[in-house]
Amino acid sequence: MHLSERAYLLLAATAILAIAGLWSEEPALALLWRWPALLLLFGLACEGVLMRRLVLSGDVETGTRAALGAQQSAAFVFRNASRRALRIEFAPLVPEGLAALGATRFLSVPGNGSVQDPFTLLPVRLGPQRWPPLPARCLGAAGLAWWPRELPVARVINVAPETLKCARARPRGQRTGLRPRRASGAGSELYQLRGYVPGDALARIDWKATARSGALVTREFNEDQHLDILIALDAGRFSRVRAGRLDRLGLYANIAARFAQIATPNDDRVGLVVFAERPLAGCAPERGRRAIAHLHSTLTRLEVQAAESDPVSAALSIRALLKHRSLVIVLTDLDDAAASEPLARAVRLLCPPHLVVVAGVQSSEIHELARRPARSWRDPWVALAALEHERRSEARRVQLRRLGTPVIAAAEGALEEAVFAEYERLRRMRRV
Repeated sequence: MHLSERAYLLLAATAILAIAGLWSEEPALALLWRWPALLLLFGLACEGVLMRRLVLSGDVETGTRAALGAQQSAAFVFRNASRRALRIEFAPLVPEGLAALGATRFLSVPGNGSVQDPFTLLPVRLGPQRWPPLPARCLGAAGLAWWPRELPVARVINVAPETLKCARARPRGQRTGLRPRRASGAGSELYQLRGYVPGDALARIDWKATARSGALVTREFNEDQHLDILIALDAGRFSRVRAGRLDRLGLYANIAARFAQIATPNDDRVGLVVFAERPLAGCAPERGRRAIAHLHSTLTRLEVQAAESDPVSAALSIRALLKHRSLVIVLTDLDDAAASEPLARAVRLLCPPHLVVVAGVQSSEIHELARRPARSWRDPWVALAALEHERRSEARRVQLRRLGTPVIAAAEGALEEAVFAEYERLRRMRRV
């Protein structure tokens, strides 16, 4: 309970009258201070009884799903089942996975009615977000005190990666991931014979080769060539570093989800491996809508790990997961000096036969610090440290490029387009 201004006025009146009674020789004035004190105590007692009977509830109106990094409309809702109107103050608490809203808010809730307080929520972490109870306090009927209440909110929001609103093309695959049946090799040249894979159309089977080898053999034509892609996503402790409105893990998760939308219309197969000090999750490359669904369900469960990342263990897991030559896109931190040598060893483990692309956020703050004009005696030293950091980061990227690995270092706002552009470039090279 917190006293209001009206209660403090009664307290001040009690103190003034008590002091006046001590100084005065009039016996009547000596007991006059009791009246404001009794009025205050009686009013607080009545307010306490009424507050026990008060029925006030709180809730949040918004969708059950939200996209990571995308703003969404919502509203706090308070319902008052008592007859009199209420004046309340509440703290707009949100789950840890949503951006904080700031200062406390005041509302007036009518008797036997409800009121809404709209706001905009911004998801910054993946996974289910349970809404905490709302701390609130209500002004008593006599306006003497604020009485605390904790209003439970039964609301869970599932935060998933943000997808493209308009995909560049509709995924060709069926929900099961199988390719639609069409004329066998019409207008195309035979590319190779390979072992049968579940999902291959029966019209593709080469029965003569099958009879000679004793195992099912599938004909693969030039028009049927697809690219196997695996996205390796770093969820180590450095992925908690902020990258704009999100942390780096959230940024990488959004890129991976959108990449699947871009690649599946090309009939490419997309898979995912998440790693920190060890591989945390993975799904083999698949095509069509099933690839998008599996990748999204895996990304939604991601959390930043407190341990250092180990790219070498991730590379060993990727080698065991991939059965064919593939494009491996590693989304990781490029500024961590301790991880540069393990990352180089991981690249050596993967290529050849796989083609590895390493991508990460290039911190714009470091770039600004290195070129900021000096305004105090510390600024030259800060700029020198930032320049040295940039030089070492560039040296690590050059080391990876010498291994034949494309390296993408871009600001958080440009990283996604840079990864997509590199993917399109590799596809064009593959068709030449």
